[in-house]
Amino acid sequence: MRDGDLAIGVDVGGTKVAAGLVALRDERAEVMLRARGPVDPATNAGGIASITAVIDEVLGGLDAGRRARVKGIGVACAGNVDHVAGTLRRAANMAWVDLGIADALRKRYGVGARVENDVNAAAWGLATIPRPDAILPTNPTVAYLVVGTGIGAGVVDGGRILRGRVGSAGELGHLPGIAGAIDPAAGDVPCVCGARGCLEAVASGPALGAAARTRVEAGRAPGLLLAVGGDPSRIDATTVTIAAANGDPDALDLVAREGRFVALAIAVAFRAYDPHRVVLGGGVVAAGDVVVDAIHAGVAALAVRESHRLRDSRDWLEIEPPGADLGVLGGAALVLSPPA
Repeated sequence: MRDGDLAIGVDVGGTKVAAGLVALRDERAEVMLRARGPVDPATNAGGIASITAVIDEVLGGLDAGRRARVKGIGVACAGNVDHVAGTLRRAANMAWVDLGIADALRKRYGVGARVENDVNAAAWGLATIPRPDAILPTNPTVAYLVVGTGIGAGVVDGGRILRGRVGSAGELGHLPGIAGAIDPAAGDVPCVCGARGCLEAVASGPALGAAARTRVEAGRAPGLLLAVGGDPSRIDATTVTIAAANGDPDALDLVAREGRFVALAIAVAFRAYDPHRVVLGGGVVAAGDVVVDAIHAGVAALAVRESHRLRDSRDWLEIEPPGADLGVLGGAALVLSPPA
């Protein structure tokens, strides 16, 4: 990467597409122009149109000189990605099948294009984009964990994204039975992957909401029921975290349980990859301090000795700040410093 380099990063999620022009200036990356738009999940043609609409908006804000300096377009996509072909094979809650993103963008814009799984792309950006406030070795090991609709991790080690044999490395949300280490009953909860006791089955955003509804229906969380006007179907993860922040004891208990589950995923990444940098993001973390505090408490509780490094997670566990643009930055990093 060199100062003055420009690239367009695109972050494709389940409900929105975000794009930005990323520039390297004075040893740091800056998102200079941004665009957002909805996703058309129904057809491949609609998917490509969703992506090109936000890219067109960003490019429309550039003069001819800056547009000529754009090195390429990097796309971070939620789902199963063939990074070599630049194709999104499948994505949850979308009808897209073998969506040829890179080929379509090359033909439309006449620049290079790369596509990567969104969590992998974010980890790549965290490992390669310069940060004046962080002292990291060349080719650091970085683990980026996401807790939202699902639970997953992107890992970069030795200058390479760890993808595994079929691209499923980092699926920490789908380790069978592991949830039982925190709650024996959770070890038998069925998961969408076909196994039981996966962390995603009990600790993802939807799972947190489901756990709260179960308590309410059993008559054990009157405060949560009151918060939704007596309609348990309206309870979701946001309901729980807001109630916890307001001091509701049942919500606080659910958030503490969530913190213990997420802490277990962090500990697995900590031990499996021995990273220089661990970053935690996603919708559940974005709920604020009440969740973050529960996660730190959960990590500390996993340490047996007072001197164990898990006790000091506030010193090494970074929380993705709101508006961090990690998807856009990670997409741009695929172009500015292409992975193998």
